[in-house]
Amino acid sequence: MLERQRAYFSSDQLIKERAAVWMDATPEECLAAVAEACAEAAFFLSQYDEETLERALQSDPLPDDTVELLTRLWQTRPR
Repeated sequence: MLERQRAYFSSDQLIKERAAVWMDATPEECLAAVAEACAEAAFFLSQYDEETLERALQSDPLPDDTVELLTRLWQTRPR
């Protein structure tokens, strides 16, 4: 069982399944989903005390090679 889970989570299948629902989504549907996710995030962040919120909102910068990879993927995506 654990081996099947490991294989599933380390494969592209999970990403493909999660992305499949957005393949035919309209821009309006995507925007609505983002707005909903932002509202959920705002709610959960509002539950933090000031110190925890400050730590939660600090982000580590992405390494340059990751930025380059993401940029290349974005520029070569199928349209």
